[in-house]
Amino acid sequence: MRNGRFGILIIVFLIVVAVVFAISTPLLFKKKPAVPLPSAQKIDGTVVTAKGVVESGEEIELSSRVTGTVRKVMVDEGDTVKKGEPLVIFDTTKAAAQVKQAEAGLAEAQARLRELSAGYRPEDVEMAQSNLSRTTAVHNQAKDEYEREQRLYKKDATTLIELQRAEEKMKVAREQAREAQANLQKYRKGARVEEIEQARGAVERAASELQFSRALLAEYTINSPINGLVVEWLKDAGETMDVGTPVLKLMNPSELRIRAELEETDVGKVGEGQSVEVSIDSYQGKIFKGRVAKVFSVVQKKSQKTFDPMASFDINTQKIHIVLDDYTGLKNGMTVTVKFQK
Repeated sequence: MRNGRFGILIIVFLIVVAVVFAISTPLLFKKKPAVPLPSAQKIDGTVVTAKGVVESGEEIELSSRVTGTVRKVMVDEGDTVKKGEPLVIFDTTKAAAQVKQAEAGLAEAQARLRELSAGYRPEDVEMAQSNLSRTTAVHNQAKDEYEREQRLYKKDATTLIELQRAEEKMKVAREQAREAQANLQKYRKGARVEEIEQARGAVERAASELQFSRALLAEYTINSPINGLVVEWLKDAGETMDVGTPVLKLMNPSELRIRAELEETDVGKVGEGQSVEVSIDSYQGKIFKGRVAKVFSVVQKKSQKTFDPMASFDINTQKIHIVLDDYTGLKNGMTVTVKFQK
């Protein structure tokens, strides 16, 4: 009887072991769930993906070329502008005054050159003759006065100071008469070649100064160098800035491209000319086809223009430029997913 019970216990124990084994075996060999792949990796051994952004191939940052105060802002962010269109105007008060001063200087130099080139007028000669007659008379009178003082001094009828004063007056009058004589001769002979050349040089210098002043005045207006779109305005009216201060950013919306960042683990898996497929969340199911235009040789830290606000910057990436067959619907700044086809 005791042996029979013992056998039954053994059978029950074996049944329990079998049940436990049957239950635990599937759990031990159950597959773990798949871990999401990184943003740029090889898929099924054939495709590499990466995040990218739509950007303009022609983006320009315009800076101030003068030191001054912004008087008027002509555009807003998002405005479409044409090449040559004024975008911002600085206060031109001082620069405009310099232009007027330079214009007056040029006019004066030109008048002088015309006068020398045409020769002296008859009335100029008459005036010079009259001036010579006047200064000669003054000199003769001063000479007579000096001679009279000499006679008086010999008789002790005047002082040495009075004699010296009369002598100095005579010398001054004599010098003025000589200058008047030289001027009369110059007017009668006409201007010398050297004088005309000097006047011509003065005109050239004045013209250069005017050209410089006008060019400087033009720098107080910033014009658009391209047909484009105002991406960002960095300064407002009333602000004062120095030379080289960034003012605004422009982009050419007709020159779009895709800039992708390939993680370092995928470097060497993408080449120029390789076909790509680009998708975007805004257009579910739509695929934009294109090709790799440029693979940059430098591997560097992830761009500050991040595509994912939660992504880490502490990774190395390789920049890739991609051109598409069609950009319809795509806008600057849109985030896209790029698949590099094998």
